[in-house]
Amino acid sequence: MNFSDNSDSQITPNQHHLPQKVAILYSDVKREFYATEELFLSEADAYIYANDVAKYVAKMGIDVIALAGDVDMTDKLQKYDPDMVLNLVDSVNGESHLGSSIPGVLEVLQIPYTGAGTLGWALGCNKFLMYQILQAAGVPVPTHQLVNSSSDMIDPSLRYPLFPKLNNEHSSIGIADDSICYNEKELRAKLRDLITTYRQPVLIDEFIAGIEVTAAILEGVNTKVYAVQRKVKGGKEDVVTFDKKWRDYLDMSYTKFEDPVLKGHVKMAFDLLKMSDYGRIDVRVDAAGRFYFIDPNCNPFFGPPKETHATYSMILDMYGVTFEETLKRMFQNTLEAEHNGWH
Repeated sequence: MNFSDNSDSQITPNQHHLPQKVAILYSDVKREFYATEELFLSEADAYIYANDVAKYVAKMGIDVIALAGDVDMTDKLQKYDPDMVLNLVDSVNGESHLGSSIPGVLEVLQIPYTGAGTLGWALGCNKFLMYQILQAAGVPVPTHQLVNSSSDMIDPSLRYPLFPKLNNEHSSIGIADDSICYNEKELRAKLRDLITTYRQPVLIDEFIAGIEVTAAILEGVNTKVYAVQRKVKGGKEDVVTFDKKWRDYLDMSYTKFEDPVLKGHVKMAFDLLKMSDYGRIDVRVDAAGRFYFIDPNCNPFFGPPKETHATYSMILDMYGVTFEETLKRMFQNTLEAEHNGWH
């Protein structure tokens, strides 16, 4: 869908700071691409969300088109010839790790784009590797182990309760009410379920009892971190299960969480993991106030808060940063980075 709004109420783009033409790329979603219903449902409305974003871009006086990240993407981009791309693709052919091919194609076409590059995207699809990078730099993560089979030996130094999660997925895929495991029998059952269903490694964390904080990052001349405590109505330990995230999202509430030490660690993680423009990082905080980074997410679900209920945008909105202002900052940052050869 191509949007063009030339009403008098538009914000006139500054030729030097905002693009004149933007292409929004979204995931090409077909049920047959996805191994499970959960994976499909997490992206089923990608086209709708992309067009929700496009309407806001058009109101800024920018010509915009929404395109699927499919086999025809390259030809359509070359024909449209945008100044930049807003990359909202989460998977290619239903595979999240193939999402790194999108920035790769855009690099070949020499089109500036928002979000992580190929390296940042690839890192973001391997939680174990992200843990190792963060831990080596002094950013705290839970004690953990990566397993490839439900029969793998469990490190005896790990202390229950344990929390197994898919190594390659975000969006609370595979997270359910039984994800906190209090003994080996529960852990083995959960490992069998995850590995049999999703056929990928599982990262086992020592579960951090306490509160959950999620921090949204918006890059710019001064990179900003906006953190909130997330509470789940009727949830166990405020864990965001798949159902809570995608079906019962109104049961979640947020309150501002201010801590300069946390912000410093979040900025460090953002840089270490090669995120760009924006990102969101989930953190557990124990009773002693210690932080444990559990889920760094480059290119998190993005869209206007009222229409999409995207956590990232809802957090910024709480801090007085409107969706229009978020778009403006991302566009300016992307074009500035391209001008200086930083992407």
